[in-house]
Amino acid sequence: MTAANDRNKTPVRPPFASVMSPDGPTARFTPVAVAVLLLVVVACLAGVWGGPALGDHEAIVARCARDMRLSSDWLVPRFLNTPFIRKPPLSYWLVAAGSYLFGNDAATGLPVTDAAARFPSALTALGTILLLWRLASSMFGRRIGLVAAVVSAANVFVLLYAVNATAEMALTFCCTWAWFHFWFAVTHPRTSRRRLHLLAFYIALGVGMLAKGPAPLAMVAVPLAVWWYLHRPLRILAQRRPACIKRSALCLLRQIPARTIMAFTRLWIVPGVLVFLAIFVPWMIAVAQRHPYAWDLWNWQYLQRFEGDYEDTRVRGMFYYVPIVLGLVLPWTLSLIEGLAAPWLRGYRRIRRQLFYVGLWGVLGVVVMSAMEFKKPYYVAPAIPGLLLLAAVAVDRFFSQPARSRKLLWIGCAALIIGLIAGAIGGHLWLRDNLPTETGRLTLMAGVGVALLSTAGVLHVLGRRTAAFATAAATIVVVFHVAWNVTGPTIDNVDKVAALARELDAAGVPDDAAVYWADQRPDARLGFYFNRRSAHLIEVSEIVTRMVDRTGADATLEQMVLDRVRELLDGPRPVYLILDRRHLDRHADLLGERSHLLATVDLDGKPDAADWVVITNTPPANPPVTHPQ
Repeated sequence: MTAANDRNKTPVRPPFASVMSPDGPTARFTPVAVAVLLLVVVACLAGVWGGPALGDHEAIVARCARDMRLSSDWLVPRFLNTPFIRKPPLSYWLVAAGSYLFGNDAATGLPVTDAAARFPSALTALGTILLLWRLASSMFGRRIGLVAAVVSAANVFVLLYAVNATAEMALTFCCTWAWFHFWFAVTHPRTSRRRLHLLAFYIALGVGMLAKGPAPLAMVAVPLAVWWYLHRPLRILAQRRPACIKRSALCLLRQIPARTIMAFTRLWIVPGVLVFLAIFVPWMIAVAQRHPYAWDLWNWQYLQRFEGDYEDTRVRGMFYYVPIVLGLVLPWTLSLIEGLAAPWLRGYRRIRRQLFYVGLWGVLGVVVMSAMEFKKPYYVAPAIPGLLLLAAVAVDRFFSQPARSRKLLWIGCAALIIGLIAGAIGGHLWLRDNLPTETGRLTLMAGVGVALLSTAGVLHVLGRRTAAFATAAATIVVVFHVAWNVTGPTIDNVDKVAALARELDAAGVPDDAAVYWADQRPDARLGFYFNRRSAHLIEVSEIVTRMVDRTGADATLEQMVLDRVRELLDGPRPVYLILDRRHLDRHADLLGERSHLLATVDLDGKPDAADWVVITNTPPANPPVTHPQ
């Protein structure tokens, strides 16, 4: 009876207990670690020197960085000879500084190339994965650290944003950096080390504000505050016993005063906030001294965006980000679902504190962004690393433990293969209609990917689980980069802008001519790739006050645009205005004899409202030519 009782009291160990050692050493220089590091480097850096042309938002970053290099003014970013201070400067600084490692652009002879623009995102992606590797190793043990590094490298989010020259990857790195240091600031056994980690946490948070403030407050500060007060009550609640709800509530009520005092003593909030502010506020003050309208601009960009009172605000529901997140963590989506449930499962009870930490990082980040009125798909980027750590724990269980039923494994493997084949066929049909010139090559790559992933499924069923995991991860990384580097340059997203540049050249429009975008924000690629010094029709400083006071702002802004167009067309100097055909048709009676059609850039070989047209106040010497892409 005694032996039976002892056996009944033996705690149930999680499936990875043999390797889990949160307090032990967390890194070893082994062949496996070297192979994982190689995969991480390839995932982050292999796409920098290839792929398609920069997108419009990427070209804004590249163009601002180029202007920093040319003007030697690194304080105030400029876009089209206008201060571009609506976004913080870290991305521009990183691209401008990194561009010294690259040569000048071959076409324009100017600093900052495509590779130089993408390189900082690749480096910050690499840094993010290394931080996750180290954090997971400390929390869950060496093996899960390795698994987390692989999962963090071989997923849609990192593969896409490591080669994206916008601020998202730099912001994600800063937020991950902050989460990394906060964990060690509250768990390290040595007081001196905890203080160093706290200092680094506040610095990381401040640098994140320079990357894309105020996102770090929403994606780091809010979830951490919730974890600080709730992780103990949540762990009690996760025991799922009859009295747990009452015990959890009492625990929360008792610890609110104590945890609040600890926030000011152990977390050093007051000096920490001063360090945090010292990172980015000096830049804001220096910019506002040069451009006093900056405070109204930031009010418009951040406060009104938070309230949803901002142009381009679209009605998007509370669950808008759910499919986006599930897509970004592919191919580990099913493991993420298990990871989300893991803190509440008995088999993971020994690491509930860690799981709630990374879980609240990911889940509350998505929830906070979902509560905002203004939503964009990439706003949840800083939450993805936390979700990847959750997925890594479940991935380790799946690939390290033998299945209970070989029959179910074979059924799952068959379903995987059928799903992959069906997806490849659907992709082929889509490519045939949308990218007919690349259908053959992309279909071949998809076929290779299906074959390799099917092989991984079979290996898993046969008990070769490590080989299956490695094959699946390597396939994702290799197929993505082959497609990116081989077909990316031919799938050119700059064709419309190139056609516009050709039309301007054919019409004899001088490079230094006054070229204005009449009804939209200027496409940065016209200047970045073709060195056309196009300009804003209405300066930001002219409209920001009207946008802060939203009363009649839309109608007033439209009237401002029309008045400025008429003023330019009536002026003595030649001007060139780019606008959509639908706006030209809508205001044809107002423009009247003032305007002359110079060129049309056609998207699909037939006139429609989305075509770009160029009008001028100078009659063209030659009749306009419609130039399809």
